Amino acid sequence: MSENSIKYLTSKEAKKELKVQDCGLAHIRNSGKLQFTKKGNSYLYLKESIEKYKTKN
Repeated sequence: MSENSIKYLTSKEAKKELKVQDCGLAHIRNSGKLQFTKKGNSYLYLKESIEKYKTKN
């Protein structure tokens, strides 16, 4: 799969999708339950990973 076809969400979008605040998103990220990439000071979350997390929780 090419880099362009992979959909990432910003932290702001991820928080809205998961209905959590900054701290909650950090806890989920740090526990390894979300796939993400760091670009500079920003985190980008794999949309597919967020969808999987939502269905499990």
